Amino acid sequence: MTKSWLVFVVIAGFLVGPTAAAETRGVGSDIERVIVFGASGRIGRHIVDEALLRGYSVTGVTRHADRLADYSDRIKIETGDILDRERTAELIKAHDAVIVSIGGTPRDKIPENYIAALAAESLIEVLGDFGDDGPRLIFVGNLFTLVYSDGKSLLELGRVDESNENYAMFYGHQIALDRFRASKNVNWTIATPPNGLRLEGRTGNVRFGGDELLRDADGKPAEISREDFAYGVFEELEAGNYIRERFNIAR
Repeated sequence: MTKSWLVFVVIAGFLVGPTAAAETRGVGSDIERVIVFGASGRIGRHIVDEALLRGYSVTGVTRHADRLADYSDRIKIETGDILDRERTAELIKAHDAVIVSIGGTPRDKIPENYIAALAAESLIEVLGDFGDDGPRLIFVGNLFTLVYSDGKSLLELGRVDESNENYAMFYGHQIALDRFRASKNVNWTIATPPNGLRLEGRTGNVRFGGDELLRDADGKPAEISREDFAYGVFEELEAGNYIRERFNIAR
């Protein structure tokens, strides 16, 4: 059977040796080694925690290795920049899955200069070199690109203009999505929270939707915790329901 590879961008670390928690993995999952770009971030750390809980070997990639010091005995920590394509290719090749969870303050008002847009361009080139059997990518996206109403996103509905301090970030994520959709030989998936990450705790009680923003029974945009978002990311990693698609996760 041909081995399926997966790439998640977050920047994290490497867990040495399997644990009993591996029993929580999905049936048939052959993923063992996960690399997380952005592992020291607010979402990235929860992705690392979920990977460890499930018994994966984890490599955490970050630009600030000291921020992962508390994981030093559980993961392999690497310093790296996802825009450094040669270094990114070197880090990815030893792993079965790559998760990317990166962000930050926009450097200017130009969406093409936002890190998500630049990272997508970098990853498409790097992963494209692996060919059809290359790693699968799970990339953390932004809720403003989800279909909100009338078949349109908040961006298409004109809810964000250049006066918004996050203008470049929101549109930068749209550019990233568009670039992935136009790519070839890249097994990408974009995972997106439907609204805020305001809830707390890991419940494992999550639901999945495609491009359309998930809502609660009262019609309001649904929410999720960072812990359950990470849980949902790994449920998709093991199930493979959204390859070359975007989805959102809610509680």
